[in-house]
Formats: sequence, C-alpha cells, structure tokens
Amino acid sequence: MRSGDERTSVWTVPNRLSFVRIVFIPAIIYLIWRQEKLSLLFACFLFVLAGITDGLDGLIARRLGMKTRFGLYLDPIADKLLISCVLITLSSDWCRGFGVPLWVTLLMVSREFLINGLRSFYAVGGTTLSSSFVGKLKTTLQIVGISCVLFSGSLYGSPLFHAAGLIIIYGALFFSLWSAYRYVHAVFRTDNKR
Repeated sequence: MRSGDERTSVWTVPNRLSFVRIVFIPAIIYLIWRQEKLSLLFACFLFVLAGITDGLDGLIARRLGMKTRFGLYLDPIADKLLISCVLITLSSDWCRGFGVPLWVTLLMVSREFLINGLRSFYAVGGTTLSSSFVGKLKTTLQIVGISCVLFSGSLYGSPLFHAAGLIIIYGALFFSLWSAYRYVHAVFRTDNKR
C-alpha cells in the first residue's frame, strides 16, 4: 500500500489522534495502579476513548486523503503501545481479581514484537506490510475485552464483565496468533518467489 502525499504535514488530524493514544497510556496505567473503583472507571473511559481514536484516525486519513508515510508507522505503534502496556499492567500483581492471565499477555505482546519486526525489516527495502482484516478484528476484540475487564473492577462492574472480557480476550488471542501465522506465511511465500 502506498502512502499519501509526502508533502503533507506530519501533524495531520489522524497523526494527532495517534499521539493522543500514546499520551493516554501513562494516565491509564496510573489509574489502574490506584486500584480504586472510581479510578478504574476513569481508566476504562480513557481506554475506550483511545480505542475510538484508533478507528477515527484511519477513517479520517482515508476519507480526507491525509495518509502519510509517518502515519502508516505511527498508527500501529500507538495501537501496540496502548494495548501492550495496559495488558502488562493488568497482568501485574496490582490487578488481583480483575486482571488478565500473564501467559495471554506474553503471547500477545510477543506477537506484536514479531510482526512489527517483520514490518520494519521489509520497510527498509521499501515494502509495506498492510494490516489485514483479521489483524483489525484482533485489535477490536482486544479493545472490547480489555474495556470489559477494566469495567469489571469499577464502581458499576461485576464478575460477569470480567468473565466476558476474558472470553473476548481469548478470542483476540486466537485471531492474534492466526494473523501472525498469515503474516509469516505470506512473507516466506513472497521471499521464495524472488
């Protein structure tokens, strides 16, 4: 996939939305660390808002022709940072009773390192590995599942939200591993044809 006009400013609306996601990360982690029902509600709110910016930045970039090469790299980095940092926090000892199993987090974060490593490697040669539908579905499930887990520890939460969140996260893990397999398979198939 080709990037948009490189004369476009780096500070396009989509890129600003990606930066907002990155800026939200310390605030969300701090609110989770406090382990108070009200702070977890705010953490959930900020995380959902960050998830909405993920959908908005791509939509705006496509509709208004604001795609940039910088944005092609910033958007997935912002996504991976947000989801990985929150998952790692939810797998810590702070989150007893409303956390995420460590093994799930390790698999998901390892997958992100693998795919981003492949993207970076091929980007040096001028090849862009675009996101697939399965990868986007995985990200959507991660955002919904993590939001449910965060909400479960808040003022209005219940164990039902935690159970639902974990089921959705397990679904995201399946699609995470499946999309990783498809990326790696496509890369090796392309290399073998050269």
